[in-house]
Amino acid sequence: MLEALLEALLEALLEALLGVLLEALLEALHEALHEALLDALLEALHEALHEALHEALLDALLEALHEALHEALHEALHEALHEALHKALHEALHKALYTEALHKALYTEALHEALHEALHEALHEALHEALHEALHEALRIEALHEALHEALHRVPAFFPIASTHASAKYTPYISTLFFTHPSLYPPYLGRHQNGS
Repeated sequence: MLEALLEALLEALLEALLGVLLEALLEALHEALHEALLDALLEALHEALHEALHEALLDALLEALHEALHEALHEALHEALHEALHKALHEALHKALYTEALHKALYTEALHEALHEALHEALHEALHEALHEALHEALRIEALHEALHEALHRVPAFFPIASTHASAKYTPYISTLFFTHPSLYPPYLGRHQNGS
């Protein structure tokens, strides 16, 4: 009977011990499994977040870089085009103004030449005419003087003006008489010599 009691006690102790061990093992296993799962989950979540964050940052950086590059290129292109257009416009305007100035200068020079030539021709003609008239007048006066001198030497000796002294005295009056009365001109000078 004692043997049976010991056996029953031993069995109860073993069962209790097994139960405690089993419970401890289950708890340890559960804790270890829970920790392992939590670590795995955290690692996976960390990796996913890192990858997502990396991708988001990369996208944001690429977009910002693209925008900055686009703006810089646009500004540089705009500045280069503006400078090129300004230079081309300046050159075209300079060329146009130079051409216009040259045209004006040539026109002014041609006009000056034409005016100079016309003035020279007019002066030449006027001088030629004035010289011709002056020469004609001088020749007419000289011919009148010669005719008067010849006429005075043909006067008969009984006139008081035939003497040298009297001739010098009355010559101005006779000259006036010949100049104011064309009918007294000698025949070779013509009757209207003073009107020619």
